[in-house]
Amino acid sequence: MNHPFRIRSDLPRTVLDGYVFPLGVIPVPGLVPREGWCVDWNETEGEACCTFHVVSSLDRLTPLLHDALELLPESEVFGILELGSRDAYRTVDVYLGSRGMERSKFLETWALYEPLLIEEASLAIGANGDDPFVEVFLDPDKGLLIHVNPSEQERVESMLARHGIKQVADPGYDVDTDVLEQIGVRPILEEHPELICDMDQLLMELKHDWNLELDEDPTTNLDGRGRRIGRTLWHAVVILEADPVDGTGQAREAYATVWGTAASRDEMELLFRERLRREHPWSVREFYTLDRAAFDDRPEEINWLSPKPGSSAVHMLRIDPLKPSTWMNADD
Repeated sequence: MNHPFRIRSDLPRTVLDGYVFPLGVIPVPGLVPREGWCVDWNETEGEACCTFHVVSSLDRLTPLLHDALELLPESEVFGILELGSRDAYRTVDVYLGSRGMERSKFLETWALYEPLLIEEASLAIGANGDDPFVEVFLDPDKGLLIHVNPSEQERVESMLARHGIKQVADPGYDVDTDVLEQIGVRPILEEHPELICDMDQLLMELKHDWNLELDEDPTTNLDGRGRRIGRTLWHAVVILEADPVDGTGQAREAYATVWGTAASRDEMELLFRERLRREHPWSVREFYTLDRAAFDDRPEEINWLSPKPGSSAVHMLRIDPLKPSTWMNADD
């Protein structure tokens, strides 16, 4: 299979006491997770659910994952992705499938990106389905979480036994949080103009394939604790397109870099679209990134901006087509 990315070949693989770590993890010397599984009982949307926490060396993870993903329903699956956030007011971005898809379609995309998904330590990924509820989720350190109806408990236990994974009291790391924080994360993708080179590019592809949308209310502006924070500074990179001018029939492309203040994601998108419609012959293909920014991270061109702006506006817009950049600075 030809993958749309290339994993770096210069990264040494860490193996401690036979435990193989993902390439994206820089482990603490001598610290090895305890392999095995345990199960907890809880409730999901008012229904009983058992959650299996499974820790396996990376060299044994892939076949286990393939069997676990077969637990998902065939007819309707919803993707899940969690990624470290650039947003100034939260640490993790959570994306959920807005529409379901057949399991075969989900697994087709999974297979395309699987080597990256199991090696990259900055993201967590999985899927769920209903009737009855089931979820398979690979966390950032590549521990596997399987949530199933109690009627499926024996099936999961049999699956784990086939893979030689034993039940233990507490799989994973048995150390204090301050020790866990010493575990490092490193980029694993090669730089190449025609390949996926970072998580923003991967996210864009998975959003298209799995109908992923950011799990937030775009009409409000809340911090990570759910508190209203009013008008904030926003930074966006937007992919633009325009009709061809050379007779080739191929649409022209450009990238817009935007800084503005708004009281919600929806308002920031609307402000940008209105500005673009008034002043430039481009249309929005999609928002590549759109995040709230810390006031001190604003560029020099808008140093005049007040920490508490009195109105919402696009303050700076740069459009980079396949020609010299055009800068527009204004306070609308």
